[in-house]
Amino acid sequence: MSEGVGGPGFVTERGSFRAEHVADQNAERQAFVLDQIAGRPAVRALKAWALEQVAPAAGETAVDVGSGTGEDVLALATYGAHAIGVEPSPGLRAEAARRAAATQAGRAGGVEFVEGRAEGLPFGDGAVDVVRCERVLQHVDEPGDAVREMARVLRPGGRVVLIDTDWGTAIIHPADPDVLRRMLGYFRDQTANPYSGRRLREVLTDAGFEITGETAATWIEPQEGATTGFVGMMHTTAARAGAITEDEAAAFTKTLSDAAERGAFHMSLTMYAVSARKP
Repeated sequence: MSEGVGGPGFVTERGSFRAEHVADQNAERQAFVLDQIAGRPAVRALKAWALEQVAPAAGETAVDVGSGTGEDVLALATYGAHAIGVEPSPGLRAEAARRAAATQAGRAGGVEFVEGRAEGLPFGDGAVDVVRCERVLQHVDEPGDAVREMARVLRPGGRVVLIDTDWGTAIIHPADPDVLRRMLGYFRDQTANPYSGRRLREVLTDAGFEITGETAATWIEPQEGATTGFVGMMHTTAARAGAITEDEAAAFTKTLSDAAERGAFHMSLTMYAVSARKP
């Protein structure tokens, strides 16, 4: 979601990293990050579960909110649905359209990509049958407003599925506990809704939806993640912001690098998914 490349949402992907104020020249980098994240086992598992939960019927209209490179729009289209990706970044919309054009669904006109945000979807009341939204709400100041907007555009009986990360579940080992607390605290403070994962059921029920399913998956960073991606840059960013000292930053990265060399580094966090139906 911002300058870094790494984890499943935190300062690295589907939010302020892809917000409309980000210059389009970053689209190639954004697409690279999204492609890397999409390949992780936890993310693949949740994507597959979400698709099974909403399974659009042929002829239905299915919307992916925050569609990025468009892979999930294409997945919705395989069911025979008219699939629409809503994406604020012109650069990512163009990349998604380019990729879609190489597919049967794209050539047949079964997919399209439009400008929009979660808080203001470009559809009329009850015009949509399915909505999916992945790793977006953690970057929304008022996620309840976004989910009520999803309820507005869904027809009665329409289905929705949300996927998001909960940064309160992040574990990094080995690290000085106090330094890690201050670093993670700094990054959580920079995220609008860092505990989004645990709130998915709440925002759906508050918006009047009936819960139909719930699951979770654990993201586990590989050993090389100790010195690359989000973990590889977090100490530098935290030190620049004054959350930790330069000496603490150097000690943090050396500890993790040494641990990775002997196969002892660990970084994980939990991602959640909840599906629901509009009465």
